[in-house]
Amino acid sequence: MVFFRMSLNRKIDGNYKILLIVFFILVSSGRIYAQEMWGIVSSNFAGSNGVIINPSSLTGSKLYMDVNILTADFYAGNNYLYIHSEDFKLFNFLKKDPEFPSYDPDNSAMDYYDNTSIKSGYVNVLLRGPSFFQQRGRHAIGLSTGVRVLASANRLPYDLANFGYLGLKYEPQHNINYNDHNFYGNTMEFAELGITYAYIVRQFSVDEFSVGITLKGLFGYSGGYVYADNLDYMVLNDSTANFRNLNAEVGFSIPVDYETNNFPDGSGLFRGNGVGADIGFTYQRKVRSFQKRKYDKLCRQRYIDYIYKVGVSLIDFGFVSFTKNTQLHAFENVSRYWVNIDTIAYSNMNQLMGELSDVFYGDPDASYRGDKMSVFLPAAVSIQLDYHIYRNWYINATAIHPIILGKSTIARPAQVVAVPRFETSRWEFSLPVALYEWKQLHFGIAARWEFLTIGSDNLGGLLGLQDFTGMDIYFSVKFNFRKGKCHGDNRFRPCYNQEYGIERK
Repeated sequence: MVFFRMSLNRKIDGNYKILLIVFFILVSSGRIYAQEMWGIVSSNFAGSNGVIINPSSLTGSKLYMDVNILTADFYAGNNYLYIHSEDFKLFNFLKKDPEFPSYDPDNSAMDYYDNTSIKSGYVNVLLRGPSFFQQRGRHAIGLSTGVRVLASANRLPYDLANFGYLGLKYEPQHNINYNDHNFYGNTMEFAELGITYAYIVRQFSVDEFSVGITLKGLFGYSGGYVYADNLDYMVLNDSTANFRNLNAEVGFSIPVDYETNNFPDGSGLFRGNGVGADIGFTYQRKVRSFQKRKYDKLCRQRYIDYIYKVGVSLIDFGFVSFTKNTQLHAFENVSRYWVNIDTIAYSNMNQLMGELSDVFYGDPDASYRGDKMSVFLPAAVSIQLDYHIYRNWYINATAIHPIILGKSTIARPAQVVAVPRFETSRWEFSLPVALYEWKQLHFGIAARWEFLTIGSDNLGGLLGLQDFTGMDIYFSVKFNFRKGKCHGDNRFRPCYNQEYGIERK
């Protein structure tokens, strides 16, 4: 959505012509790898942050309560545009006047991968605000607040990526007929308010089964999507293109007046509302049998460690329905031999859509289909396995596979990750290693000290060990209240007893 706000009141630049013609590919070309803050969510001290991957994790935490002040996750990356590893110097980019390398053509700040692979992507920005959870025996409940920015591009053909970045002047692709199918892009910015409930349904001997569910209210700030069932076209030169067939749909709802460009548009803070849900199940094989005992304080709840645990979850099922300042357009099997395509210009969104509708239909209003649309969350199924190796050493293995609910779904990529870690109540250290989309290997590092966690799941580019295709960093500030550690006599005194999972040193 930022692209549209920046592009108003100027002639369309050649580098963006094709992206606009195929109706606003809403995120930059390239495969952008999702990440899930593996150094945080895989820990037994994740607490309220653990529900991001599985809501049933609350009952298996080493904490009986936590208070999250702020958890933030910033991630962007791609496999189309990049900076060569030998040219990337992080501190040069952080200067007051950043220094960027220069690549052909046009002395661009980034090079591009010249291959014919399908381009797809995913962007994830999360600000998780005041949140908490508390466990009482078999029951656990949590509340969460947050703001999320999500965007994805899926199955984007390489020819469109090249025209989008290099412009219509890219001669190697002239006079070639391209027939592309089923590519789409989606984006959404929204706030969420969630409540989580988890319950231990069975404790018998060394076996423990728990379930959990999170229900979320979603409040959409802006969103948009494009879906192209077919684009059959040929670019003849830098000013002429023959669109033999175009079958596509686009919807958008952004805080800009589509006639005057006023920002905000006056429709209020939120332009849509929706709901979301996560559901999860966890089985734990404990190191010893469970024995029911009463406790007089929440902090005296027992923690019994496990040999291994297995979890299954469905995450991010939901949607936001936009009904304010929303437009939906469709171009149904239209064609056009477009001469002087490089002269198209616009000064507002209505003019742009009217121009495109007039080009393909001969009527500036013919493409309009309504004032409502929905954008779906990046739904996925996840399987988690966590094994207790020895004392404070653990290893977690998690797989995530996306579920596409419709053509306006924000689609996260598949990923498999292994997270070996050393964890104690005061500090923790982990080394996530992830395989994204079954192709690219990333490694990261995360560390926790008391209330502060800092990490990254993609260090290769930052360290110059591989081409720089993006940046990833996350942190969490939250206060943990550990099972078996009670407050008394103006200081914390641990309950030294194996039933609390604590051994006297």
